[in-house]
Amino acid sequence: MEVPANANYVKCNHCDAQLVVHRERDMTFTEAMDKLNETTQSLSDQVSRLNVNQQMAELDRRWEIQRNDYRITGKDGHSRLPTEGAAMVGGIFAVIFGTFWTVMAFAITSASPFAAAKIFPLFGLLFIGVGIFSAIHARNKASDYKRAKRRYESERDALARRTR
Repeated sequence: MEVPANANYVKCNHCDAQLVVHRERDMTFTEAMDKLNETTQSLSDQVSRLNVNQQMAELDRRWEIQRNDYRITGKDGHSRLPTEGAAMVGGIFAVIFGTFWTVMAFAITSASPFAAAKIFPLFGLLFIGVGIFSAIHARNKASDYKRAKRRYESERDALARRTR
């Protein structure tokens, strides 16, 4: 096959294969474009998968950092993720305890001659208020966590579909 000096691509008249022309100092040779295209496509697919995997890893790293922002640390130093159920149970417990405190403190101090003793039942109301506030705060934090987790899972699923 004769290859013109300025040609970069040629077609074989015998088998119709498209060929890429390579020139080096003292020789000229051809390479089938089909194999070159297959290799290029394979490399492109691999780079795409690597890119998506890198995006997934970055998403996972960001989620771990964000997830730690939602954690609640208890008195014992252990942390946990908030749940709406635990928030409600804590709120109910605080209201029950505050009510019990108020009733018991009122019963104990009602016969007291000291006016300052009449303040103790008010602590029960304070317990109730703080308990309700804490329960609402914990429930809101749990709801925010659930929304953030759904958003993370949605983004991760979209990336996973790109690798298929």
